Amino acid sequence: MSTLTKFVSSWRKSDVGADLSCADVCAVRIDEAGNVVDQSPSAASLVALWHSDNPALTELVAKAFEQALPVEARQETRGGTNHWLVAMPELGAVVVVARDTTLHDKVTEALMQSRTLLKELLDSSADLAFEVDGDLNFRFLTPVEAFGIKTENWLGRSASQFFWPQGEAPIRNPFASNKVMAFDAVPVCIGAQDKRWLHFAVQPRFDDKGVRVSLRGTCRDMTARYLTERKARQDSLRFTLLQRITNGLNRFETAQELMDNAAEALLDVLRADMVWAVIQYKEGLVPLSMLGSRHQILDLETIWESLSGQHTSSALVQDDERDHLAIRLELSGSALGMVIISRDTSVSPWSEQEHQLLDGVAGVLTAAFSKAQLIDKLYRLSSKDDLTGLLNRRALVETIEARLKHQSRTGQAGCLLFIDLDHFKEVNDTMGHQSGDDALRMVADHLQNMIRPCDYAGRYGGDEFVLWIEDVDAEKAAEKARTLLDVMPEIRRAIGGEALRLNASIGICQSVAGEDFSFDELAERADAVLYGVKAAGRGDIAIVTRKDRSEAEE
Repeated sequence: MSTLTKFVSSWRKSDVGADLSCADVCAVRIDEAGNVVDQSPSAASLVALWHSDNPALTELVAKAFEQALPVEARQETRGGTNHWLVAMPELGAVVVVARDTTLHDKVTEALMQSRTLLKELLDSSADLAFEVDGDLNFRFLTPVEAFGIKTENWLGRSASQFFWPQGEAPIRNPFASNKVMAFDAVPVCIGAQDKRWLHFAVQPRFDDKGVRVSLRGTCRDMTARYLTERKARQDSLRFTLLQRITNGLNRFETAQELMDNAAEALLDVLRADMVWAVIQYKEGLVPLSMLGSRHQILDLETIWESLSGQHTSSALVQDDERDHLAIRLELSGSALGMVIISRDTSVSPWSEQEHQLLDGVAGVLTAAFSKAQLIDKLYRLSSKDDLTGLLNRRALVETIEARLKHQSRTGQAGCLLFIDLDHFKEVNDTMGHQSGDDALRMVADHLQNMIRPCDYAGRYGGDEFVLWIEDVDAEKAAEKARTLLDVMPEIRRAIGGEALRLNASIGICQSVAGEDFSFDELAERADAVLYGVKAAGRGDIAIVTRKDRSEAEE
């Protein structure tokens, strides 16, 4: 029922023909001659309006007489006041009732303006304002076009399908939020468009039972800002990496320190839990630095082959456990080595930006590898024993202590093998010093052949040799040591002293990562069990036990 119908119905029940002098509304009664025959106490302004021949009021009264039906009109005076006028025909007269609607109209106008302003504000401050129902389907969208798409086509459809058509909605889906929240830089893919990054602000609504019934919010495209900020972060990280690695080029004088510095920088900046810096020598691949909290043995040969043809471009290397980010480094077509960076990619996969970051520091990594390789080569050349070509005693001690220090961070063990030739003096006394030198060189050649590029062999002095075998336990080291004992008869025949008693006694001491840092302590333990071998008849192998370690410490 309309307002006019309600008013007329109410008036006809009680006020038709009534005396207006006591009425509490603004009302006048006008006869067919146009005379005001009755009026209410508050009707002076309405009477004045009638006497001024106001067109709207005159037309309203005439229409009521003509149609014999109630009619209404709105009247705005020059003073800015608004009236709602109702003319109701009676027998020979028309009663005009006026209601001042100025305040009501202004409030309504203000509300309408406020709503319009709010919509304009939403449309200008956000690319899209929305409301979704409990099933995450759109039930309100504004403006009519956003992100190049007509939004009306999406009413009643899934919000997640709109922003993530491939079904790859993020774990922190803004539309699934149960509290007022802002989501920054949410990746979306709308239709066939390029990826965008949006800022969402959402506010869920709940019923009396606490069940979420809808969610309102806005989103705006922050792709340009996000990409600018990402590039700035990328540049900052690249500069940090370049600075740390470059500083190492100027600071450190050993290949080990140089590689550790580069590996540590990559470990920090790329949020990794393992970094291997591997140098390529003609003898093979040597992991010079292995840093991080994770301990995993990598198949270096397979990784190296998988990177062939990459030419200082990073690539993902997969194994059964995770994906490693790796890069192969070359200089003037000559292979220098590779860097392997690892973390739990089931939680944090490698991004395109991290590939670009590693590619961006390939130049300075190449410089670091080149210098490390040169330093190591010069060190090995200057550290060789003149007779055997193995490391001399000084280099041997320095190298093994560097490996012990390194193992304190990797948690990996190594083994020191102390080798003493049995009855060597008999060779010199019987066959001369030349034959003795030949025997030493043959032993040295066999030691060099039985180790890997990451292991070290040196002449400790006279007829004593030391081997350092990386990342093996004592039992594996003993297997390698057995090959030397097996070859001793061949060496005796080669020098023409098959009847001689030349042999070798070997003591093995396995290091404990984080506890053993001294070459002398390892050598002393190995030497102690070696002399037990000599006392038992020579030509055998002994391993330092836990009991031996405990007794030595006491």
